[in-house]
Amino acid sequence: MQIVATKMKALALGAALAATSFTGAFAQDVDAALARMKALMADQGVTLDWAEAEISGADATLTGVSVTSDGTAEPIGDIELTGIADAEDGYRVASIAMPTYTATEAGGTLTLTDLVMDEVFLPNEGVEVAGGEIFFYERAALGSATLETDGREVFSLANLNVEITPPEGDGELAFAGGADQFTADLSVAEDPKHTEVLTRLGYEQVAGSMAFAGSWAAGEGRLKLSQYDFVVDDAGTLGISFDVSGYTPAFIKALRETSERMAASSDAEQSRHGLAMLGLMQQLNLHGLEISFDDASLTTKVLEYAAEDQGISSADVVNQTKAVLPFMMAGINAPQLSQALTAALSQFLDDPQSLTIRAAPANPVPFSMLLAAGMASPDALIQQLNLSVTAND
Repeated sequence: MQIVATKMKALALGAALAATSFTGAFAQDVDAALARMKALMADQGVTLDWAEAEISGADATLTGVSVTSDGTAEPIGDIELTGIADAEDGYRVASIAMPTYTATEAGGTLTLTDLVMDEVFLPNEGVEVAGGEIFFYERAALGSATLETDGREVFSLANLNVEITPPEGDGELAFAGGADQFTADLSVAEDPKHTEVLTRLGYEQVAGSMAFAGSWAAGEGRLKLSQYDFVVDDAGTLGISFDVSGYTPAFIKALRETSERMAASSDAEQSRHGLAMLGLMQQLNLHGLEISFDDASLTTKVLEYAAEDQGISSADVVNQTKAVLPFMMAGINAPQLSQALTAALSQFLDDPQSLTIRAAPANPVPFSMLLAAGMASPDALIQQLNLSVTAND
């Protein structure tokens, strides 16, 4: 019996030592991960701090969190981190959550709820992460966002989400997401004339949704936005897609640094930083672009509004507009573009369905060439871009 008792004591001691060892290992990983998160934010010119860090196993709750940028500290509430673990080339966090955030400035109050990032990777120093300058995440969601002015809600957003698929090797990173609904109170416009127009059109209060998708290959900086649809209910859908190269991590870093210098510079230095910004733009190349508008009664309402003001019919407004379009287009000094726009707009006004502007160059066009050609010869630019304008595709 004494032998058994001795063995039981040894097992209990071993279990206690193992538990202590694992707890210590978790705490070390959590402390190191928190320190790395601070360092990554500092690399972006932002100081992240907190009053207290409560660590429990592989989880941590940060209370009294604040961020400091440009010398101004801003409290952001509490942050919860779960599933923190050491990983190859960094640390992984199963989830980073901020339950609520409220900020008040210039008479407006912004409130965010249920902000979450899942499968977060915090890279070690010197480790490049495709898809994130600070850290990489695979999913992010925002439950709601509201903006209030003088106690009145002027904007809200519900269920914003983003999903990112990591690249394999040197492949593309894929992303997709959107928001289920947004609302906006446009009646708060300061100009009474604008308010009157919105009231007559029936757009004092608007609602809608948004969706986006695309990919990014960090090596060549190939950024493809395959979908960006901004939908306003009972108005229409604005769709944008593009394909550019040169949008590399180095370009992003240089762009951010130049923007920061511009923001902090005097008026006399603005032109110099502006030239630097133009120099950066020369690194980008356009492979394709499409901008479209699918009508959902906005055009009809605008035509009826104009007809009511003039005391004529909507059909008369359409005919008048089609008659003056060639003269309006003549001012841009681009006959080919004028002809294409006039034909497409005339067709659209007769039957408002959709308008599409599409650039499909045979070869990538540097942004610097776009600027130069646009100023020198708009028609030459149209040919270079293989630009087309169509209606009701």
